[in-house]
Amino acid sequence: MHSRPLYRFWYWHLLYWLSYLLVKFIHLAVLVPLQNEATWPYLWIYSLITLINLGLTGLLGQQELQQQRALWPQLRRLLCYLVPLWLAMVLLRQYLIMHYASDMVLGVTSPLKYLLAFSLVLLPLAGWLAVFMLIKTNQLHYASVQQQQQLAQQARQARLKVLRYQLNPHFMFNTLNALNALIVQRNGAAAEQLIQHLSVYLRHTLKNQQDEFIPLQQELDALQAYLAIQQIRFGERLTLQWQLPKAPLQLQFPPLLLQPLAENAIHYAVAEVATPVCLQITIEADAKQLLVKLAKQGAVGDAGWPEPQQPANLINLAERLQLLFANQASLTLSLNGNDFFSQLTIAMEALDAQQP
Repeated sequence: MHSRPLYRFWYWHLLYWLSYLLVKFIHLAVLVPLQNEATWPYLWIYSLITLINLGLTGLLGQQELQQQRALWPQLRRLLCYLVPLWLAMVLLRQYLIMHYASDMVLGVTSPLKYLLAFSLVLLPLAGWLAVFMLIKTNQLHYASVQQQQQLAQQARQARLKVLRYQLNPHFMFNTLNALNALIVQRNGAAAEQLIQHLSVYLRHTLKNQQDEFIPLQQELDALQAYLAIQQIRFGERLTLQWQLPKAPLQLQFPPLLLQPLAENAIHYAVAEVATPVCLQITIEADAKQLLVKLAKQGAVGDAGWPEPQQPANLINLAERLQLLFANQASLTLSLNGNDFFSQLTIAMEALDAQQP
């Protein structure tokens, strides 16, 4: 059991018994003098009984809280311990009072004498049982909430991994096709460069399999490696225009989040046209948000997406953003002919929360 629930139990346990003892002291200090008897014997007798109850119920409660039992089995198990304790405390109380505090009850034959003794010992134990069951109920509820959160987190991580694995094959197929074409053309230098860039990109992919946030600069390095591979693939048909902040941004960022944007920019804006194309990659940040724009030069983001269904990797990207940032991120996609436009906006607050 975690130390915090145990600390909480002992806090309420001590508070209950000490409060009971305080109330009992006040009661005895008022009632006993009215009977022309000394107060101190009653005080030490009830102090002794309370300390015994405090110790035994404390050990019992600590032991039972360590077991994940349902409420009714837990209640039945506690009663098996508390009923014998109750009877033993009744006998102890009667013996001590008759021998050390008062002999007034010796001549009393009414059954009320025994009822009073049973009830005076039963009530504090019953109160402690109620307090313990409240603590137990809270513990079971907290454990259930924690388990649900862990299951939800595991499901979320599993879904994120599935989305990651669905993104990677598209890039690999295109890269291998490009490498095959360079080999056929006997362009060894370009093939060697492609392999080097592929190595950088694959190292980045394999190093970040757990979807943990990484420095934004690492993600940009992987994006540069990917686009460098595409420049080798398309040659002079593809040029890149980078607009990055002068100082590197010290932000944590999800790995491989930008690759599907670049992949679709290549597919729609470059691969399907024969004329030269310039892709603009813009990274901007202010106190409120991080903006990443990857688009064909001159394309705007108000054309929407003409097809009834977006590509699978862009749908996966939108779902991944929702899982990672909920409503703190937005994705704008537009395709007008061969004018591809994409813009990713993430609230700086969501990224700052991921700082190590």
